[in-house]
Amino acid sequence: MLVRCAVAVVAATFPAVLATSPSALAGGFSCDAGRSVECYEKIATPDVYRTIERPVVVAPARTEVVREPAIAMRRTERVEVRPGRWTAEVSPAQYGTIEKTIVVRPASMRYVVMPAQYHTIRQVVVVRPASYRWERSVDRHGRETMCKVVVPAVSREVERSVQAAPATRVAEVIAATYRTVRQTVQVAPPTVRHVYSPGTYAYVDRTVLLRPASERVVHHAPVLGVATSQVLVQKGSSRWQRASASWF
Repeated sequence: MLVRCAVAVVAATFPAVLATSPSALAGGFSCDAGRSVECYEKIATPDVYRTIERPVVVAPARTEVVREPAIAMRRTERVEVRPGRWTAEVSPAQYGTIEKTIVVRPASMRYVVMPAQYHTIRQVVVVRPASYRWERSVDRHGRETMCKVVVPAVSREVERSVQAAPATRVAEVIAATYRTVRQTVQVAPPTVRHVYSPGTYAYVDRTVLLRPASERVVHHAPVLGVATSQVLVQKGSSRWQRASASWF
């Protein structure tokens, strides 16, 4: 039976554990038709470069301090010599006594918990799923290949406990407790009568600052240019390439 090795390009990223075929090391390349899935050969790749442009500073940024003088003027203003005020005349509140029922202990609810019920079942579980592994081989011409080999799954029967019925709660209501008490309450709130006495004013001349002296900083942006250079994008290395079917 002839097995065709599958297509893939692997750049030195095979799994850490690589199985080497004893028959390939002893007598040359072998792509086992009953086990192999993919085969590869190792080739070299060159360095890759790219041209990039980057900004450069032709003239640096700079700052300039601009100073502005204060501006003032004289003007006549009306000023308060004695402020106006309010006088409050307070009438006290009036109170009385009432009876009312209050809750000493509110109604509540408690729950009786019934535990859950379980039973045991048996089932088959996969201990280790089916997988692949890579086998390395070298043919009589010195060409190195990697073959993907199927590793079958491993299963076993286990027991586990499952819930047959969930835990339940039964509600029990506890009635509230009440008591009658006497309480002093406000029958009428206090009242306040306000009497206003106006203030006394006069006119004066004064210097008024319209705008204080200030400084402000003006920022000048830098002048930029563009420089071109070559950078290494990818270092040359070895990679794996699908082996030609004519090899085997």
